[in-house]
Amino acid sequence: MDIEDYIEKIVYNGKQEDMERLSEILDDLMETVKQYDENCYKEYAIELYKMAYGNHLNREIAEEIVKEMRPAGMRWSFDETRNIQNQRGLSNIPEADFFTVINSAYNDYKNMFGEDIESYVRFTLDFLEDEDAKADKVTNYFL
Repeated sequence: MDIEDYIEKIVYNGKQEDMERLSEILDDLMETVKQYDENCYKEYAIELYKMAYGNHLNREIAEEIVKEMRPAGMRWSFDETRNIQNQRGLSNIPEADFFTVINSAYNDYKNMFGEDIESYVRFTLDFLEDEDAKADKVTNYFL
């Protein structure tokens, strides 16, 4: 029995109902893995996420991450951080990454920066534009 061959054949055939069933099987399998090995589950979940969405966070996952941040959670909404980016000509930065990092900075450095938005923007840009950072830095850091 070679599971990899079965999956390749299912994908190659491309039948919608088979793809949906494969998705259900994978989901069930991942839930079982999660029960027995949380680290293995997280590793595969991140890999699947990257296959689906690439090297950056999407809005939904970014908002989930920020809601769970401590001590303050979300300081700026997604729309507010988008406006911050637009006002400063930072449209080259993925919005969900910017949103996540700036909110993280608030949670970690609000005692140092207070409400000085420019300090948070500078910190966020330093984090995101780090010369030796990989393209998936934010995804790897927060997931």
